[in-house]
Amino acid sequence: MDVKIDKKSDTKREIEVTISVEEMEDYMEKAAQKAVSEMNIKGFRPGKAPRSVVENTIGKEKLFENAAREAVQETYPKIIEENKLFALSSPQVNLIKCAPGNDVVYRAFVYVMPEINLPDYRKISKDVAAKSEKADVSNEEIDQAISRIRETKARTEKVDREAKKGDAVIINFKGVFLGQGNTKEDGKKVEEENFQVVLGKGDLDDLKGFEDNILGMKAGENKDFSINASTSKTEGKEEKIDFNVEMISVMNRELPDIDDEFAKSFPNIENINQLREKVKEGVLAEKRKKEKEKIKLDVLQAIKNETSFEVPDILVEKELDNMIKTIENQLMQSGSSLDNYLKEINKTQDDLRKDWQKRAQENVSFALILHKISKDEKIEVSEEEIDQEVDHHFKAMGKNKEDETKENMDRMKAYIHDTLKNQKVFRILSIEE
Repeated sequence: MDVKIDKKSDTKREIEVTISVEEMEDYMEKAAQKAVSEMNIKGFRPGKAPRSVVENTIGKEKLFENAAREAVQETYPKIIEENKLFALSSPQVNLIKCAPGNDVVYRAFVYVMPEINLPDYRKISKDVAAKSEKADVSNEEIDQAISRIRETKARTEKVDREAKKGDAVIINFKGVFLGQGNTKEDGKKVEEENFQVVLGKGDLDDLKGFEDNILGMKAGENKDFSINASTSKTEGKEEKIDFNVEMISVMNRELPDIDDEFAKSFPNIENINQLREKVKEGVLAEKRKKEKEKIKLDVLQAIKNETSFEVPDILVEKELDNMIKTIENQLMQSGSSLDNYLKEINKTQDDLRKDWQKRAQENVSFALILHKISKDEKIEVSEEEIDQEVDHHFKAMGKNKEDETKENMDRMKAYIHDTLKNQKVFRILSIEE
C-alpha cells in the first residue's frame, strides 16, 4: 500500500492511497464472504457458496466495488493512527480508480488539529492575574443591593384610583412599528398580556413616553397613543410606534423601612448591621466570580496573542451550530421560537452566523488552547469524576437520571468531561482553587 499525504494547510490534509491488485485479493475474499452471508444461493447452504458463484451472481464489478469500500474502511483509520493525525471530521472519500484487475486508488480529504506551539502559559497567567483589580465592595453597592432586596419585600394592594409613580400596574398592550414606511398591516408587531411593571423604576426607559401615557389610567380603561422610540427591534433607529394599552389593575406599593425589623425577616439575621455584612459577602462573592471569569478570558487572549495557528473551519461551523441551538433552546424556554426572534430582528440564520463568526472563531481558538495545555500537562478526567458530577446534577435538579435518553446522557457526560478538564487546566494556571 502506497500512501501520500499532501498538507493543504495547517488544518487540512489530502491523503492519496494506492492499494495494489495483490493486496486487494484479501478484500475481495472478505467482500465475497460478507455477500454470501447475506444471500440465498440455490444449491448451496447459507454462507457456503464459493467466491466464483458470488461473482457470477452479483457481478465481478459490484463485488470489486464492495471490496474497495472494505479496503477504505480498514486502511483509512490505520493511516490516521500511523501518521499521528488528529482527525477532526469524517473524511470526504473519493474512489479515483476502482476496476477489477487494477490497483485501487482513493483520496481522502480530512480536517486535522492544527499544530500549536504555546508560549509560557504559566508566566502569562501570573502576569495577567497580577494586573487584575482585586474585587471590593463599597457602601454604595451594599445600599443598592439592599434596595433591590427591599423591592422584593414590597406589600401591594389593589386600589381603585389613577395610576401614579411607584405603583405596580398590570397591563395588556399591542404595538405596531411604523418606521421605514411600514403600514399597520405590514409593520412589526409586539403584544403582551398581563405585563407587570412598577411605574417610575425605569424598566421602560427604552420606550420614551410610554409610561407618561399610562400614568393616570385606571383599571378597566383602554388607551391608544403613539411614541417615537428606538428598541432592539428597530436596531437603534428611532421609529414611530402605535400602542393600544388596556389597564388591568393598579396596585399601591408600600416598601418596608430598612431597619432591624426588616433585617430580622431574613434567616439567622438579628440586625441591620448583620444584614449589611451578609449582603456584602454575597456581592463580593459575585464580583470575585466575575473577576475570575474575566481573568480566564484575559489569560486565554494573552496566550492567543503570543501564538499563531489556523482555526479549523469545520470547528467554527460546529460552534456556530451550537450557538444557534443554544439561543433556540433559550427562546423555547421563554415561550418563543427562533423563527419569531428572526422575524423580530429582521434577520436570517445566515445573518446570525455572519454576525457571530468572529466570536465563534475566538471560542474555538480558546478551546484549542485549553486542549493543547491539557495534552501537554497530561490531564485526565476519570469516569468516576464524571459520574459524581452527573449524580450531583440530577440530585440538584430533583430528577432521575434513569429517565434521560442515552443521547442526552452521552451529551451531558461529554460536556462534564470538557468542563472538568478545563477546570484542571485553570488550576494549573492558578485561576481555579
